[in-house]
Amino acid sequence: MKRLILPIAVLVAMSATNANAQNARIFAITGETQGNVNWNAVREINGTNGAVKTTLYSPSAKQSINYQSYKNRNVAPTAEPAVSAIAAAAYDAKNNRLYYTNMRGTTLNYVDLNEDNLTVVSNDDAIFNTGDKFKTEASIITRMTFGADGAGYALTNDGEHLVKFTTESHATISDLGRLIDGANNGTNSIHNNLSSWGGDMVGDAFGNLYVVTMHSAVYKVNTHTLVADYVGTIKGLPTEFTTNGAAVNEDGDLVVSSAIYTASYFKVDISTLQVLGAVKSATGVYNASDLASANLLYQSKVAATSSSSIADKVSIYPNPAVGKNFQLKVSGNAGSRYLVEITDARGKVVLQNTTNSNSTLRVILPKAIASGIYNVKVTNDANKAVYSDKLIVE
Repeated sequence: MKRLILPIAVLVAMSATNANAQNARIFAITGETQGNVNWNAVREINGTNGAVKTTLYSPSAKQSINYQSYKNRNVAPTAEPAVSAIAAAAYDAKNNRLYYTNMRGTTLNYVDLNEDNLTVVSNDDAIFNTGDKFKTEASIITRMTFGADGAGYALTNDGEHLVKFTTESHATISDLGRLIDGANNGTNSIHNNLSSWGGDMVGDAFGNLYVVTMHSAVYKVNTHTLVADYVGTIKGLPTEFTTNGAAVNEDGDLVVSSAIYTASYFKVDISTLQVLGAVKSATGVYNASDLASANLLYQSKVAATSSSSIADKVSIYPNPAVGKNFQLKVSGNAGSRYLVEITDARGKVVLQNTTNSNSTLRVILPKAIASGIYNVKVTNDANKAVYSDKLIVE
């Protein structure tokens, strides 16, 4: 049998196309019918009009579920790993998995979307536990997403537990601890049960998380310092709309859903927190307890500045930078000089330096800068940018 060998360029293009298709997916946790609040159906929706593209699971379809554990043992179909009573879910595009936890459960589960039959895998190596969820709603996990670092994050109602989890075969689950209110939050607290519980969470391209609460308040969370800065409240939503789900569409806009509102979802500009318009089909939408996508806020801005020329090749090692030190080398025409500029997420310059072609520059970042995602820009002596990309500082 003759094997078909595809050119590298074709394989890369196919891989990129597949990755883009995965990132475009948005999932909703809904009830069986519009208005139902059992949160036991999983649907993939269209990010443009909110229409259902496919229903992955619905109890009335009487689908059999293949339950497995991380250790590849079959587990009994108990209430916990079952697809029911879900208020927090996150989509992992890299592995094509929809992660979730049950409201009263203590395990982290995922639906393996690579399988033809509905397969739910439960993590029995580590307890996804944040307190007695049957006695109080405070310890229930209601927000979950994946960050720019590829890790998953989950947050309890009361903001006392930000939990980080990984997706490899020996996955780890770490309770990072209690969120801290930002210095300028005033009377707005991430821990306030009247204004800041419930809702959902999304990531941005700079490594931050954005918590959108049930009452549409928005907090920006630094995953390293655990500081939650109050950003504001979404403007333009209907009075009866409670914000329960949040995802990011292909354009980088925030899309929010309600657990009780079936007329539409809404698209929101994260920079202004202004509603841009309704996301709805002719028959409305399914009210949803949670939305999940792999897109990140501001990802288009990062992608637009990520480039390098053929003439000048730039390499950075290590990235992530360890101990705020890294090495940078530009391979170019002999005798050329380059300006190296490092900026933070707001565009503020934190360091400038120069280097010659074909030499290695050791960069030592200021001790005062916080961990996070920065941008490295290299400009040649003709004042032309030859490189611009992200640098992760641990």
